[in-house]
Amino acid sequence: MPRSHQVAALLIVSLFALWGCSRAPSADSGSATAEKLKAVEMKLAKLEEDFRAAASARDQLSRKLNAAEGQVERLNKDVKIKDDVIQMRTAERDQAAGQFKTLRDGLKDLLAKVEEGPKSEGPLTVPVIPASNLKAEVPAIPR
Repeated sequence: MPRSHQVAALLIVSLFALWGCSRAPSADSGSATAEKLKAVEMKLAKLEEDFRAAASARDQLSRKLNAAEGQVERLNKDVKIKDDVIQMRTAERDQAAGQFKTLRDGLKDLLAKVEEGPKSEGPLTVPVIPASNLKAEVPAIPR
């Protein structure tokens, strides 16, 4: 086959290919396209509905989060107040414990002095720590 016949055959095949591609779709393919379009529209409607539901859930959760954050702030303030009260009470306790220790040590000293006793045979006098500003004398204890 001469070269011109091959070129002519190639040209004819190319023309038929272009003609086939440029034709409008037939009625059978049109109904298939319409069905595909309806299916895509249904999927789109479903996705839009899902999006609205997700947006609604997001908004509701956002409101709950804001409420929870407010509650956490309020609880943090309460904890801070209670921590301050605990520190104050602890300081009071430590002060009272110090006073008690001082009193106990004073009583031990007095007890030690009483047990040593005076070297004389006379009556025993015990110094009194007044509870008020009044000076009180304790009567002598006979031996």
